[in-house]
Amino acid sequence: MLLRLWSVVFCLIGTQALADMAEPPQQFAGIGDLQLVSGEVLQDCRIGYRIAGTLNADKSNVIVFPTWFGGSSGDVLKWAKIGPGRLADTDRYYVIAIDSLGNGVSTSPSNSKGQPAGDFPAITINDIVNAAHALLTRHLGFGHVHAVMGISMGGMQTFQWTWQFPGYMDKAVPIDGSPRPTSYDLLQWQTHEAAIEIMREAGVSNARIMDFLASLNLLTLWTPDYFVENVTPEALPQFRSESSDGYAQMDADDYLAQLRAMLALDVFADGEAAGRPYAESIQADVLVVGVPSDHMVNPAPGKALANAVGARYAEIDSNCGHIGTGCEEWTVTALVNAFLD
Repeated sequence: MLLRLWSVVFCLIGTQALADMAEPPQQFAGIGDLQLVSGEVLQDCRIGYRIAGTLNADKSNVIVFPTWFGGSSGDVLKWAKIGPGRLADTDRYYVIAIDSLGNGVSTSPSNSKGQPAGDFPAITINDIVNAAHALLTRHLGFGHVHAVMGISMGGMQTFQWTWQFPGYMDKAVPIDGSPRPTSYDLLQWQTHEAAIEIMREAGVSNARIMDFLASLNLLTLWTPDYFVENVTPEALPQFRSESSDGYAQMDADDYLAQLRAMLALDVFADGEAAGRPYAESIQADVLVVGVPSDHMVNPAPGKALANAVGARYAEIDSNCGHIGTGCEEWTVTALVNAFLD
């Protein structure tokens, strides 16, 4: 779910693909002031993105890949989700990885000049998708794409895309995501939110806050069975250290901005409020991918939606929990590429 999420997994599956692929450059686009669903305005919005692959003549091979919670477009590429023969296969597709608002690359509490830190307005997944749509249509000139797909919070954005801009993509692949959080999801994310607020009030440094959150996330990123089978008590300190590296670079305000966006997610409520029910609005061909043992983003709402609309659902058997689709990456890659074809 966080930027370090796939690094541990990738140690298990090899690094040759990374060595074979030069990293596309970080790019930015200014989309101006962004009207938020709250009525507030996010000033001077700037969106980061990276592009890999070759655009075909009729521009029909575009895949949009939003980032996961705390992750960047560089992380998505670094951990080989995008590349030749990978989940987003650059031998066939023109892949646009988009940095989600609040990730520290696109406009965020940590880098906003006019609305920094506590002055940063609350954002939603709806707002994050609107910003990405503005980048794609106004800056990059794509009025339609072949697919939108993402992992974890990227999967949540994918669900949002299918309602918010239902005719924009032919296919949608939400992986480890949800159209709305369950009570268990809310419980854990509200606990993260409260922990940050309490530590902030106590004057705890950003570094210590993020170090604590790194350990807190391990409780739900993996399953108890995975720990018992693969991490001995003696190896736990090293496992925790390796898993927390990426957190040290994160800003707690950015973490809170994206965390609260996930807490507010409810595409079904969006549909009801707009008089356009979510399940009846979906036009894309959808493949939902989930792991039954996922303790971080419960797969039940995504599975229920797939059943309700007759979409395809791929259940991945793994005791790796939220990281299960990474542990079973080759299976997931084959399923997704067959679906995209």
